[in-house]
Amino acid sequence: MIDLLQLAQAIGSVATAILVLITWQQVRQLKEQVRLSREQATTSIEDHLTQQYREVMRDIPIDIWLGSELKELAPNPERQNQCRDAIYRYIDLSQEQAFLHRRKRVTQETWIEWRSGIRSNMELPAFQEVWAQIEKKWPQSFVELKEVLA
Repeated sequence: MIDLLQLAQAIGSVATAILVLITWQQVRQLKEQVRLSREQATTSIEDHLTQQYREVMRDIPIDIWLGSELKELAPNPERQNQCRDAIYRYIDLSQEQAFLHRRKRVTQETWIEWRSGIRSNMELPAFQEVWAQIEKKWPQSFVELKEVLA
């Protein structure tokens, strides 16, 4: 009877060890699935914002990228307004990028690239002009972007 009890305990111990290993493997697989899902979500966010960036850039004339001020587009007020609107959308997009970075929703590599571009673009005269208007009208807005530019 004692041998049978010892055998049952041994089988129970082996079964417990096997169940622990199976559970550990399942937890490990679940963690990997969560990690992959997060990476996929991050990539999706980054791709979406990159697409938005490209759409905004189409409405900003090359003259602005070469350092022209908005007033240099003045002979064509419609073009000037379209450019001002595009720059505002760019600033808003930059704020969203900074916000998502703060929430750790984009990779560090992507953020470093975006931050560099944001700082560079915001040095252009037309961007500075629109930014100054935004800061004057809405001084409490664009908090994360202000931190990037500080």
